Amino acid sequence: MHYNIELVKIKLPLSFNDQVAPICLPSYGESFEDGQMCLISGWGATVDGGEASVSIHTARVPLLSSRQGLGLTPWNICAGFSEGGAGTCQGDSGGPLACQGSGWTLVGAASWAESCGQKNKPGIYTSTSKALAWIQQQMEKEEQQQH
Repeated sequence: MHYNIELVKIKLPLSFNDQVAPICLPSYGESFEDGQMCLISGWGATVDGGEASVSIHTARVPLLSSRQGLGLTPWNICAGFSEGGAGTCQGDSGGPLACQGSGWTLVGAASWAESCGQKNKPGIYTSTSKALAWIQQQMEKEEQQQH
């Protein structure tokens, strides 16, 4: 679960519109501040153990630096409110943790949560900053296979 990330190659190019937009990967060495408000989105359940949503839901959550007691690694990022509220839930895995700087940046991919938006139970995301070398490696492999 520490390295919970996947790349998907699509056959046809995407058509960007008001519903589909590109997002940047972080730059090497780019950091994101504890407490920075970021956007999460997904079609997951809206309550713990609930059914998947028929429409996409979004929420703003703060980045959290605290990893104590959760057995996490530097590949993991926590985000959510310590008092509870919004958070990722079943069915949101793989969804974006997007933070805004000069543009929107994919800071993480939803990995797991102990419970959905509960007090002191933040969502756990795989850090795209930590995965940059792996992402680049996979893209180079794919390009080599095409030639």
